[in-house]
Parts: sequence; structure tokens; C-alpha cells
Amino acid sequence: MQLTTPKVNYDLIRLGGGLDQVTPTLSLPPGVVRRAANFECSITGGYTRIAGYERFDGRPSPSAANYNILVCTFTATVTVGQTVTGSISAATGKVIAVTVASVVVTRETGTFVVNDVLNNGSGTAATITAVQGVSADGLTDATYQNLAANDYRADITVVPGSGSVLGVAYYNGTLYAWRNNAGGTAAVMHKSTSAGWVAITLGKTMSFSNGTVLIPDGVTLTGQSSGATGVVARTVLEDGTYASSDAAGQLILSSSTGTFTVGENLRIGATTYAHAASVATQITLAAGGRYETTVANFGGGTANYKLYGASGVNKAFEFDGTTYVPIRTGMAVDTPLHICFHKQHLFLSFGASVQFSALGYPYQWTPLLGAGEIAMNAEITNLLVLPGDQSSGALGIYTRSDTSVLYGTSSATFSLSTFNSGTGAFPYTAQNMDQAYVLDDRGIMSLGTSLNFGNFVPAALTMNIPKFIEQHRGLSVGSTVNRDKGQYRVFFSDGSALYLTILNGQILGSMPMQFQHNINCAIDSEGTTGGTVQFFGSTNGYVYQMDLGTSFDGDFIPANMNLVYNSIKSPRILKRYRKAAVELSGDSYAEIQFGYDLGYRTTALTQAEDASYQNDLRSSYWDEMVWDNFVWDGSDISPSEIEVTGTAENMAIRVSSNSNLLQSFTVNNIIVHYTLRRGLR
Repeated sequence: MQLTTPKVNYDLIRLGGGLDQVTPTLSLPPGVVRRAANFECSITGGYTRIAGYERFDGRPSPSAANYNILVCTFTATVTVGQTVTGSISAATGKVIAVTVASVVVTRETGTFVVNDVLNNGSGTAATITAVQGVSADGLTDATYQNLAANDYRADITVVPGSGSVLGVAYYNGTLYAWRNNAGGTAAVMHKSTSAGWVAITLGKTMSFSNGTVLIPDGVTLTGQSSGATGVVARTVLEDGTYASSDAAGQLILSSSTGTFTVGENLRIGATTYAHAASVATQITLAAGGRYETTVANFGGGTANYKLYGASGVNKAFEFDGTTYVPIRTGMAVDTPLHICFHKQHLFLSFGASVQFSALGYPYQWTPLLGAGEIAMNAEITNLLVLPGDQSSGALGIYTRSDTSVLYGTSSATFSLSTFNSGTGAFPYTAQNMDQAYVLDDRGIMSLGTSLNFGNFVPAALTMNIPKFIEQHRGLSVGSTVNRDKGQYRVFFSDGSALYLTILNGQILGSMPMQFQHNINCAIDSEGTTGGTVQFFGSTNGYVYQMDLGTSFDGDFIPANMNLVYNSIKSPRILKRYRKAAVELSGDSYAEIQFGYDLGYRTTALTQAEDASYQNDLRSSYWDEMVWDNFVWDGSDISPSEIEVTGTAENMAIRVSSNSNLLQSFTVNNIIVHYTLRRGLR
């Protein structure tokens, strides 16, 4: 009798589709996940373990730190934390690790050379026999890189003050942050520098009237009767004209001496330019609020982009990197909450009222000059410039339960249309990418352009994750878009987030995240060298840069995904599972835990424990020689061969990772080896 070997079959699972909590298992592709955290849908396919985030204040980022391995013979003890100096090179470095035959340093100045005798501050301690550079072993390399990052991380501080970070803004390559002072009595604006956070002096404001000539920036103004002087940083025309000698507004003074008198002439030399309509008072910010900002250009040219913002507790403002200008709208309670730049108008929300400035003039808010007001039926939660209709611009105005669209380009043509009653947006969740995206009670909603009547069409995008939406929708605190990854991201106060990935208008899936630090506000912007930069302000006073590093600011990144049960299109046929191959891609050392549940995890079967698998996705070293400390001629994609045993009608695979050493990596596909057995009885 001739025995036949059972045929081995191969099932390719293409990972994709994101999280689905409700669709029946047999109706889903096998690459969809039932549970997940800290994996995102990649625009190139598969699921990517997200990059980390790290604290930021303008100093060198932890992930940019380098290390160097110095092979040594020791004559004395070298300890971690010491600074060593080479006798020949005069190079220095801070010790982050010591082995029996080497010293690992970071913060290197100069270049260590062979035969350098290292001085550790107490005397000579070792002689360098070789400068190795980086480690050839993936895990060792990741470990030393992490130690170097931790050393740099310790330099970076919280935004000075108390309480949560109230807002962040990225403008002209500098990050700005707002936080209450130590006593909680006022908010302070800070900027990031190479030395950390620096508080910004806001200057003084003084009203003027009867202006006849524009007062130039930078001049020194003198009060004719008081003798007080002030250096003018900005002249803000709010009403009237110089030609009619009735120009009125405010002067922003960068410095002053003495006390101006109300009604006195304001002179430059012997010429009167205006009258003082108030004394000069220090500009201050009330405590609390939530800062929302936009970058706008009202003057044309590349040099006239300025930062505009609103907080809900202070006047709106303009800032050019040096001069802070409070924008006075004339409202009795002049504390707008939301802000938007649209069609050369500055739009501000006051409760259920949206107001817009004069065309091209963010300081002027009188209807005689083209400013205006639009009343809504509920408090405004978001202002968002929409992709536009076929003939003119459009502005989305959201409340919690309604969506309206403002068409037109000025007060002469503005027309408000109630687009969708019953569907609105939570505050700070409106973003514009290929379409407009918001978070509503039913989940993430899109508002895309259409040739149909109304020019827009809505769509609900997360109907397959109702449990997540129900648990988190009341916790939303902000949102961003990452155009490099095609993602709309919404963040929640418990540190969680939801990333929705879109490619060419098609939804690839949504995946939940869980950070180790709570989020109070978040922003995205274009970096100085292109690409997206993302930051969030936390309740602990730190500002963090996202999509950077191997950890959650030094903490582990716990990531996992559980795929749906896969019956390989034969739900009533038993399969003997023999093996699996997991295709990983990346450019660093990677380590995953692989597990699986058989037969709906029935207790009648022995369920396997998760096993750990390592894969060095870095390029391989050429002869392990040091040549500018880089890696030579390797591959960034590789399969991990997985042991799988057991017989059942289906299998649900899970992949996890929990480390603060690993760069982002992608799980692309899983191939399962199996043999068909008999049908279920």
C-alpha cells in the first residue's frame, strides 16, 4: 500500500482594513483586526507599529543622539556618567555604558583616535585600541542608541509654570507654547530655543486717536506734555483714516519710560502724529483657556505670514515672532474661542456668533469697512476652510449638532447654507486633507466636494467601530492630519487616539492608539525642510513631538493587534497548521511576539503561548569595519519564520511588541502553511 503525503497549502493574509468591532467574522477579509493598539494602517499596505514621541523644548531631540564604541584596555575604573577626554585628540564624550573591553560615549566633541589615553576627570583610566563606531549587533545597537537618547532627554524641560499646556503653535520653524504661571494667575507665552523654553515679553498697548500720519514701526514717540517716551513696535489702525485726520487704533510699545497722559499730543520730534487716547498698559494674558492658532498672510509676499490666535479668555492676537498685537473687535466680552483665515478675512467665534474682519484688514471690525457677523443657532465648535465648490470659496461652520457652509468671498457675497441638521462636530476636531474630517457623535465624518447639488456630500467613516466611538467621543481634545501618512488623527483626554488612514480618497482603515501621557492640545504643521511635524501639549506641562523616536518619551510602546478568525474560506473543514511566515519591513532591529488562538479559542484544544522572534532589518555590515559609521549593502524587508502547531477549523493570529528600543516597523503579510483534514462532525 502506497502512502501519500498530505498536500501542504499556503494561505496569504494581506494585512489591512483596520479595526472592525461589529462585522461578522466570516464576512471579513482575514487581514482585518478585532483588537489593536499602537499599530496604524500604512498607505503602502500592512500595519505599522507607530513611531514614538519625545519631549521638546528646542534643544537637540533625544532620537538624534549618537553614540560611539571605544574599544579600550583599562588601567582604572570608568563609570557611567563620567566625561572622558582623549590625550591625543582632545576629544570628549560622556560615558553611557561600560563593558569589559569598551567604553560607549555620547555627546562626543572632536574625534577619538587609536592610542588616545582616556582621562575620566580623576586621572588616566584607559587606552583606546580601536574606534568601533556603532555596534554590528542589532539589539546592542538599539540599546546603546536608547541610552544616548535618555541622556539627551534629561536636558529637556516642561514649559515653565503650572497646570496643563494650554496650546501649541508652530510658526517660522519655532514652536510656541502657552501655560499658566507658577501661581496660576496668568498665562505666559513661551518659545522654543536651543537653550529651552523662553518666555516672550508681550509689550504694552496704548490707544490713539486723531491720527494724521502713520507712525512707523521702530520710532521713539514722545508725549508732548508728560515727556513719556515709547518705542513703537506696531501701529494698529482700527477705525478712520489718516487722510481725514480721524485715524484711531492702538500702538504696541516694545519699551517705554514715564507715564503718558490721556489727550496729549504724541510726537516724533516736533511733529504731532496723533493724540493719546489711553495710558500705556502692559499686555497680559488671563489664566486658562485653550489656544487655537492659524498662519495667515494679509499683506502679500512671502514675508507677511503671521500667527493669529484665539483662546476663549483673551482677545484674539497677531504675532510675527517679535511683536504681539491684541486684536480688538469691539465686543463687550472680547474673548473669541475659535479662529480661521478665509478669503482674506479673519473669522472669530463668540459663542453662537461668528464674526469676520474687513477684507484684507484683520484689525478692522466695523461694518462700515466690510466687517460683519453671522448668527448661528448654537455655540460654534469649529471653523474650517473647506476644499471649495466649483466657483468660489467655502467655510465650514460647525456646532455640536449642525453643519453649515458659508459661500462667497466677502460681505457682499457671503451666503450661509445649513448643510446638515443633526450632524455637527466636537470642538477642535475639524481638519482638512483631501476632504474635511470631523468627529461627531456617530464617529468620524467626512465632507467631500461633489458635483451634485449643494457641492458637498457627507459620509460616516467609522461605523464599524461603534464601541470605541461610544467610549471616547465625549473625551476628544484635539486633532491633526499627517499628510505624509495620509492620516486624520483625533486625540482624547485619556491619552488615546484614533488614526484614520486615507489613500487617494479611499479609506484604508482606522486604528486606535494609547499613549502613556495625557493630551490637552495637538497641532500639525509643515516642517522647515518639508514633511509634517506634529506636537501635542500634555497635562503634565511637557510638549511632545510625535512620530519620532523609539519610545513614549522613554517609556515602552505597548503595541498589539489581534486578527479576525480566519477559516481560509472553509469554515467547516479542519486544518492542520504547520508553520507561518511573517513579512516585516523597516530599517532597524525589530522584535515581535507571535501568538494564535485555535478554534475560537476553545478549551478543548491546547492553546499555544506567545513566542518572541527577532529580526535585524538594518543593512548588514561590510566586514564589520567602521567607515563613516554607516551600514553597507543590506535589505530592509525580511520574513520571520514562525512555529505553528495544532488542528482546528480556524485560527486568529495576534502580533505584539512591547519595547522602548524599537524603531517603527511594518507587518506586511502573513503566510500560513496548513494541510486540509476532514470536515467538522
